[in-house]
Amino acid sequence: MHHSQAHLNTLQRPKLLIRAARSAIGDFRWGRDLRMTKEGNESINLQQLFDTLLEEEHRLNEERVVCDATYNVRKHIRILTALMVVAAGSVSIEKAA
Repeated sequence: MHHSQAHLNTLQRPKLLIRAARSAIGDFRWGRDLRMTKEGNESINLQQLFDTLLEEEHRLNEERVVCDATYNVRKHIRILTALMVVAAGSVSIEKAA
């Protein structure tokens, strides 16, 4: 996931948002913080997961930049945290209920 980490390092986001996401890494749990489902023994393609999360992060950032009323800072922090977890390679996704 070296490529993913390099990609994350190029994001220009407010320091407070990044610090909040970093501080949430230790408590982050997939089933609680982001609902992820996988069927049976289907393996998760980490690059595809990273790309999907990155698309969502870009969408949220656009909402933030234009001061959209639907912008959800808590969701943005959860997505950034998930991106950091995936990029670090420490992914353990439990099946969501």
